[in-house]
Amino acid sequence: MTEQETALFLLSCTNYWANLMRGKDPDEMTKAWATALKDVPLQAAKSGAANLAATLKFPPTVAELRTAAEEFLPRKIESFDVLFARTCHACLNFDTPLFQKMQRGDIDPQEALNLNAKV
Repeated sequence: MTEQETALFLLSCTNYWANLMRGKDPDEMTKAWATALKDVPLQAAKSGAANLAATLKFPPTVAELRTAAEEFLPRKIESFDVLFARTCHACLNFDTPLFQKMQRGDIDPQEALNLNAKV
C-alpha cells in the first residue's frame, strides 16, 4: 500500500476499533504502517481487517493484520509449461522432459512460477 492508501485504510479501521489511533501521532503511524504493509494490497488489508473485527476486541498489530490479509492475497499461477507437464503426468501417465527435470529437482519451484521457455 502507498502512504495515501494506508491513511485511508487506517481511517476505515477506526469504524471497527475507535481507539486505533488514540495517543498516537496519525502521520507517524501512517508512515510506519505504510512501510510495514508496502507489499500488501489495500483490498487484501481491508478484507483481513474485516475478518479480524469479528474476533478482536482491541486494535490489531501490523503482524496480526498481515497474517489476516494473507488469505486474500492474489495467488501466483504456474506457467503454462509447468501446468502442461503436471497434467500430462497426472492424466496421461506421460512424463515430459520438463516434468522429469522437476522430479529430479533440477528446477526450483519458485523458478517454475516464472518459467515460459522450452527446457
